[in-house]
Amino acid sequence: MIPIKIHTQPDDSTCGPTSLHAVYRYFKDPIPLGEVIKEVPYLDEGGTLEVMLACHALQRGYDATIFTYNLNVFDPTWFSLSNEEIIAKLEEQLTIKTGKKLKRASLAYIEFLKLGGKLRCEDLTVTLLRTFFDNGIPMLTGLSATYLYRSAREFADEAGNSVYDDVQGYPMGHFVVLCGFTDDLQHVVVADPYPENPYFKNNYYEVGLSHLLSSIMLGMSTFDANLLAIEPKNTQTENT
Repeated sequence: MIPIKIHTQPDDSTCGPTSLHAVYRYFKDPIPLGEVIKEVPYLDEGGTLEVMLACHALQRGYDATIFTYNLNVFDPTWFSLSNEEIIAKLEEQLTIKTGKKLKRASLAYIEFLKLGGKLRCEDLTVTLLRTFFDNGIPMLTGLSATYLYRSAREFADEAGNSVYDDVQGYPMGHFVVLCGFTDDLQHVVVADPYPENPYFKNNYYEVGLSHLLSSIMLGMSTFDANLLAIEPKNTQTENT
């Protein structure tokens, strides 16, 4: 098991930087959590995107690979293209499609690719995860908190706090770090920056593989549905 030590996120918007900091901490990077929170870009509505976390890692000198299942941003036919060709497709798409979140995500992916990030689209399987886990590489994932926790959907009140409401609410995204499989390969150990979550009620827990994979895929509703592998230079796994 990968020994990830994760802090509790300071507020509802900082699960991403807190998860990123846990990965940095695992690699003995001394950057403080407060500095990561300050440096990572945020969306206007709060929170961030996994690609923005990846850009932060690239700027600190790490290698970063995103496995994406986000069809809001990417067409599956693009993944045989070079980085430069994908950038051109993203730029072309921005001249046709509208939406503030699509624009922020697209611009962040363009930055990610220009910084040398690797973008992949492969089936989300046990084999893919084990490739990284067996090499001591944790996976930071952007997924659906609503599905992961089997909770009511949420909305933000006037103070900016999340409120569970099965009628007024919307699906919510979240970031956690995947630390490895249990011995039977049927569960994944998760380090979660939100210990007050309504289902597991802890920073660390085991979640069934099929439930986790579904949660990752449903992250597309909040413009994630990604896995992010961050690695120090010259320690890439065979598949990256």
